[in-house]
Amino acid sequence: VLSLLAHAHWVTSATYNRFHDQLLLSCGTDSQVKLWRAAAISSAPPSLDYEEADPSEVEADGIVRPYTDHEQSVFGAVWSAADAWIFASLSLDGKVVVNHVPPSEKYKILL
Repeated sequence: VLSLLAHAHWVTSATYNRFHDQLLLSCGTDSQVKLWRAAAISSAPPSLDYEEADPSEVEADGIVRPYTDHEQSVFGAVWSAADAWIFASLSLDGKVVVNHVPPSEKYKILL
């Protein structure tokens, strides 16, 4: 179990990426969507040279990026079924925002 201090108000949704389960999305009534890295609880096997890696180069679990595109409470965030790097969020006013995982985070997972 991983517990994170995620939002300034209620969290309305949290979901993991079914293709890369070290990526999590959370959204809440603080009008934010947050992308998280949770490699410590991921099903992905650790890197073969993880023990030899310099601790200063290993990324800690935590927030990757906050998205502040909404002006009202965000009640849903979902990952795309077709593209592992795309997600959408929906706020109280009906605004839908489509975003993507930053390329730097994508390459950390793939390489």
